[in-house]
Amino acid sequence: LCREDTRPIPDNRLTDEESKRQQSCINNFKTDHAKGSGQFWSGDTQFIRHKHHKYLNSESVVLDIGGNKGEDAEAIIKDYNPGVYVILEPIKTLYKALITMFKKNPNVVLYDFGLGKKNDKFFVNVVGHGGDATSVFIENNKKDSCLLRVYNTTEFLIRLGVSCFDVDLITINCEGCEYDILETLLSTNITQRFRHIQFATHPTLKHLKQPAERYCEIQEKLSRTHVISYQYKFCWESWTRKDIATK
Repeated sequence: LCREDTRPIPDNRLTDEESKRQQSCINNFKTDHAKGSGQFWSGDTQFIRHKHHKYLNSESVVLDIGGNKGEDAEAIIKDYNPGVYVILEPIKTLYKALITMFKKNPNVVLYDFGLGKKNDKFFVNVVGHGGDATSVFIENNKKDSCLLRVYNTTEFLIRLGVSCFDVDLITINCEGCEYDILETLLSTNITQRFRHIQFATHPTLKHLKQPAERYCEIQEKLSRTHVISYQYKFCWESWTRKDIATK
């Protein structure tokens, strides 16, 4: 599993210069979020999250964290037909719908759990159409709830074999869990196994702690190994590994 190749990054704190940029990013949160969100959801701009990945082909490996209703997966598979497309979706109703949607596609692998900083399970309210807006970061009570399981991000990726090969694209859209996943990725060198990293951020969820501070720190740490390929700040963006971006 190449487990020994995945190592924690020693002294992973921000440098003084990175901290200054982080603070500037935090100060501009309200303006940048309004601008980024407004631009992304204007017209067809949002579909950049599907159309941007022309580097994908029949030999590519894609990880889709937060499969939801399968809109992103369906579009990417239709356009690029990647050889392996792994989807994680912990909400039972959505997971079952995804099984039906992709049952005839042997390239699609589905898991009925999510990722986070540690192995855990908890009840969440099913919110939205069929559960598509369900999040652990909104008000939850026992009514209309379902059990959700998450596993440590690094451990799952190692078990999947990511330490042994490059993943062409990881796309993360899971109603606020992006922060825990990215922070966990960035705490080790496994981040460098991802050629392209795309994610949403959902910074306005009620119970999400310090979203601006965390987002801005993620920006700084991710910029050590990757460069922005498109960005609508605090909304959606994609990064490309530096060695690929300079080719």
